[in-house]
Amino acid sequence: MGLVLLVGLVVKNGILLISAALVHRDGGDPVDEALVLAAERRMRPILMTTACTVFGLVPLAFALGPGSELQRPLAVAVIGGLVVSTAGDAAGAPCLGAVGARAITGSLIDSSRWPTRSPSRENVPAIPARS
Repeated sequence: MGLVLLVGLVVKNGILLISAALVHRDGGDPVDEALVLAAERRMRPILMTTACTVFGLVPLAFALGPGSELQRPLAVAVIGGLVVSTAGDAAGAPCLGAVGARAITGSLIDSSRWPTRSPSRENVPAIPARS
């Protein structure tokens, strides 16, 4: 049960980052800049989801009473997995996106524009908010 929860959240986090990067790339930003912009824009929702899940599992991790012997290891494993996978997603998804873009295009990522933002950022369509 915990593994299903963990895998679902990790995959959702990666999808959020990569889809936001694709929106920025389609708006005209180079791949490396699109990945950075996506991480800037989507890291707060990812961290909020992870924090809420971890804080929701803390009572199970410290539970005393009947049935806690079964729930405590599950909560501890999911909390540890979420902390490690969120850090991995924060670094891993953009890195894998850059490597994938390099493999597909066959060219190096344009790092000469790394510190600057392109003027085409204003033309990027807004990512719709959930209601």
